[in-house]
Amino acid sequence: SGTKIHNQDYDLLKDKLVENCHNFNDYIENYIDNPQDTKFHPDLWPSPYCGDLRNGEIFILSLNPGFDCDYYYESVAEVNQALENNLSQKLDNEEYPFFVLNPRFSWIGGAKYWLKKLNPIIKNIQEKDNNLSYSDILLLLSKKIVALELVPYHSKIFKYSKYSELPSVKKMLSFLNEVIIPGTKEGKYTLIILRKGKDLQEKNLIPKQANENFIIYKGMNCLSASLGEDSNGGSAILKRLLNGYGEMQ
Repeated sequence: SGTKIHNQDYDLLKDKLVENCHNFNDYIENYIDNPQDTKFHPDLWPSPYCGDLRNGEIFILSLNPGFDCDYYYESVAEVNQALENNLSQKLDNEEYPFFVLNPRFSWIGGAKYWLKKLNPIIKNIQEKDNNLSYSDILLLLSKKIVALELVPYHSKIFKYSKYSELPSVKKMLSFLNEVIIPGTKEGKYTLIILRKGKDLQEKNLIPKQANENFIIYKGMNCLSASLGEDSNGGSAILKRLLNGYGEMQ
């Protein structure tokens, strides 16, 4: 297909793809004035996950990667390499496996999103263990947290009702159902589904029954998708991260 869309997804998505936007210059000329677009960007790196799939413990499932100024971010060699290493899971030499928490990348869209979302958790850990600096906590979180996306392709606005038919989405659901959800029952993993959880349950694509390590946001909670300490997701993350003495495990 000549794009970064998964070959098996391409036929289903070919009418839903942004055209004439292959790099940052194209973005400036052809796309910057189109804020309401719902199409997917086939020339950006897909992002089905961010973080260490083998060693992570906290998995947070969102809907799809949003769209900011990603063409510019990906034009920076260091960012492009980090995205490629993440996708191929070549993380042995990565200090921050969840690379968007690396302070070097704090200026990119994904970093700004996740730092804001995780800020209540970072503050809570700092209050309980003041021996840890902000950067210490980012380093620890980057080894524990993995962000998952149901649909791996970037879009400004998500409007694609047939998402569950995509082969890449079926692969993600298999990973959840065969590895992560059974692991939540054993206490090995925490899984938080921020978006489309109710829809996935109604389509019998994930189990109807959650547990203390398997949390599904529903209704208004999906809109804010908060991970604050008072939220179900935030409290589950803190429970896994902090031992009984209020220090990082």
